[in-house]
Amino acid sequence: TFKFGEDPDWYHKAFFEAHNGIDYGMPVGTPLLACDKGTLLFADHLPDLDGRGIILNHSWGQSYYWHTSEELAKYGIEIEKGDPIGYSGATGFATGPHLHFGIRVNNPDSLNIRGFIDPEPYFEDMVTTPQPPSPINKTHIVLPGDTLFGIAKKFYGNGSQWRRIWDANTDKIKNPNLIYPLQILKIP
Repeated sequence: TFKFGEDPDWYHKAFFEAHNGIDYGMPVGTPLLACDKGTLLFADHLPDLDGRGIILNHSWGQSYYWHTSEELAKYGIEIEKGDPIGYSGATGFATGPHLHFGIRVNNPDSLNIRGFIDPEPYFEDMVTTPQPPSPINKTHIVLPGDTLFGIAKKFYGNGSQWRRIWDANTDKIKNPNLIYPLQILKIP
């Protein structure tokens, strides 16, 4: 299973980009619940590379549920948060049974992967996720082409940890999409 933004060499060769969601290992047949109110945008019944899956449309964007074994959501029916929409599986290119969950927002920015954003911050109130240990306080001088995602990947091994850097530098960074060469950033 992968976290958002992980990009091992073999994965990049297969999919041409970093991992655009979070994988949750679970037994085949585990009920999948809608993350928010919405409607069915697409139900993929073809067991191709990304497996069977469900895409729900929400007011803020879409939620993606891949590698399903069965889809329950129906077109034209309003889906409420928490409604069962399908069952987990191991269809497509999967190393075992799991749910690949992704969210894509209506107004993507440069910190995203084709509009996909890290879902983990939206679950902070519901799930406790251990954070990697903080390195000794360091600084980083921003170079042309640097992004918070890239800097986080360099220091933490995971670009989705970019918020840690932003939070530590709110006095210098008002917009996480705008960092400038020669800025000196604290790396917590």
